[in-house]
Amino acid sequence: SEVLPNSNKSSTCTMKPLKFHSTLAGKISPFLHSLLLSRDDLHAIATNVSNMLHVIDLSVLIVLGWMLVPATAAVYSFAQSVNGGGKVVQSERKKGGDDLDGEEDAEEGDGTTKYQRSYVCLLADHLSQMARLALLVYACDCIVVAFETVYKAEQWSSVSKVFAKILYTSWVARRLQSFKSYLVHKALSRAPENCDKLRLVNRLLDGMMATLLFVKILDYLSVETNMALTSIFAVGTTGGLIVSLASQEIAKGIMNGVEMAASDRFYEGDEVHFGDGTKGFIVKMGFLRTKVRLYDESVIDIPNSQLGGQRVINVSRSSRARIVTKLRFKYEDIQKLPEALPIIKEEIANSCPKLITKGKPFRAKITSFERDHVQVSVDCRFDMRPVGDAFWQEREEMYLAIDRGVRRSGLDHHSKPAGCYWLEEK
Repeated sequence: SEVLPNSNKSSTCTMKPLKFHSTLAGKISPFLHSLLLSRDDLHAIATNVSNMLHVIDLSVLIVLGWMLVPATAAVYSFAQSVNGGGKVVQSERKKGGDDLDGEEDAEEGDGTTKYQRSYVCLLADHLSQMARLALLVYACDCIVVAFETVYKAEQWSSVSKVFAKILYTSWVARRLQSFKSYLVHKALSRAPENCDKLRLVNRLLDGMMATLLFVKILDYLSVETNMALTSIFAVGTTGGLIVSLASQEIAKGIMNGVEMAASDRFYEGDEVHFGDGTKGFIVKMGFLRTKVRLYDESVIDIPNSQLGGQRVINVSRSSRARIVTKLRFKYEDIQKLPEALPIIKEEIANSCPKLITKGKPFRAKITSFERDHVQVSVDCRFDMRPVGDAFWQEREEMYLAIDRGVRRSGLDHHSKPAGCYWLEEK
């Protein structure tokens, strides 16, 4: 028989599988399957974790974490009741006064209050917190052992060390922040007038501590995980130029905000007059912007870069007030003014108890000849701050006294233009 060439070529040929490069197709199921743990994996995890755990370690940490503070409180209260209980109760009774209920409350809460304020409680509380954090590190060690057992990955070995360092460093930073707040409150109790300045110092210290903590955490990550910090912060030349240009105004605003607060020119709640004509009350001082509530109750947000170089008058810090009132009279009454002006001063002195009559000018004099009237200036100074309801009441009494003095003198105010009072406050 005749054999045809290449007749069985198609039947004996095998097709090679094609290779596809996909993003998710065919990869979700293998990933989920890798998460499932077999019985052998679970048994290996339990064996390794149990070999690492020690009952004595856990017992010591649990006792220090949850039983140390109550135990020392009981011992401290017993020692106080044996040695100086009578003196303690007596001191609490002095605070409570003659009220019987206050004495009983002082007797019942005396032991706890004294313990909470003692150095014994402070030491026990810190040891308790350290023990609880140690239990968290212990739990992290167990999780790392489980991952190393299943996935055989060596990079998990440094996770527990990094976690412990970050945890305890953050705890130390928090303790230092609490001690800083204690010092600030103590300084505030001694000098309440420096409240705003201490508030600024408190914010600056918080920012410095947060920055140092962040840098330290990055340092731990760099050392333990071989992750260079330069790879995090590195940017190209163009990117660095853009960032530097964009951050100039921010840096300028922050420096101006710090300078304004540190210079003690004004604080939140002060009434101020800026050189550009802005007048109002400081609502909030930030590192970038300052909010000012104007006299019409509207709030304006001003960048600190615009306030840094301006002149400012802090009205709230003025210990004395000056009011200059200008009166207008007719030319035909000019010869009556030498007798009328002392009467006006007498009415003001009798009506305004805060008026300063010695050591400071108190005048009522003819100051100028205008086209259609004679101008008289009444210059008064008051021993009070030029803000608040008391100041406005004193100013109103001064106006009424001027009117009574003018009427007693038989003079008439110049009728054109209407409104003969002109006020200048300094």
